[in-house]
Amino acid sequence: MLLFQALERGDLAWPRRVSRWVRGRNVLDVGCGRNLQGIGFLAAGARSYTGLDPTLDLESTVFKDSRSRWGQWTPGTISPRTLMNWSPRLRFVPVSIAEFSALEAGKFDTIVMHNVTEHLMEIGEEFERFAALLRPGGRLVFRHPNFYAWHGHHCRPRTVQEINPAEPAQAAVVDWGHVRFDPARHAWIGRTQNRIRLDALRALTEKEFTIERWDETESPEEQGIARLTPQIVASHPDFSRRELAVKCAFIVARKR
Repeated sequence: MLLFQALERGDLAWPRRVSRWVRGRNVLDVGCGRNLQGIGFLAAGARSYTGLDPTLDLESTVFKDSRSRWGQWTPGTISPRTLMNWSPRLRFVPVSIAEFSALEAGKFDTIVMHNVTEHLMEIGEEFERFAALLRPGGRLVFRHPNFYAWHGHHCRPRTVQEINPAEPAQAAVVDWGHVRFDPARHAWIGRTQNRIRLDALRALTEKEFTIERWDETESPEEQGIARLTPQIVASHPDFSRRELAVKCAFIVARKR
């Protein structure tokens, strides 16, 4: 049974967390990836679920295991096409936000994003598109990983236990080394992360939305918070301790 598989793979956790904003609503999941979270959203009470991701292969049966913290991929027998055939309330669309917003304006009650906003390279334009996709009073619900946290670089070391002084690539990022962004040393970051700061993200959100909830969570010890010494804070005078300490923010915002 698909619901059991979704539970087994950890794909009910995020839908369950945001269930109060998706129940009875038409939901758009931006940057959905390949997983069974669509099943989870239907189980959480969504009226319909649309997964949007330009990298999506509708025929692929290799899915991300949501139980794996670092995104392991596992082969299976289910594809996004299989899921759409299973339920008319499920849809997957492999196009960009710009292409999609031109066709689907005003059709959704809730947009959800899980660890997506840091990868939106034209984030200002994308937030305008989100507002256009939502009905009046619709909500944007998202989890935003903070680039300026200890592990904001998204590569090794991912935990304090993974620190390896003998690994040259780590020297460019370890202990907030990535905060001093250098296009040459951090080329992959320049290609994949927008490096938006928390206050800039809040101001951007408030252009189109009224923020109803903004919760910030500090990095745990295993991801470096104990290494944020006064000396390291002082070495980044353009940043507050908060900006370097916060691992992620959870935001709920209503369309104006």
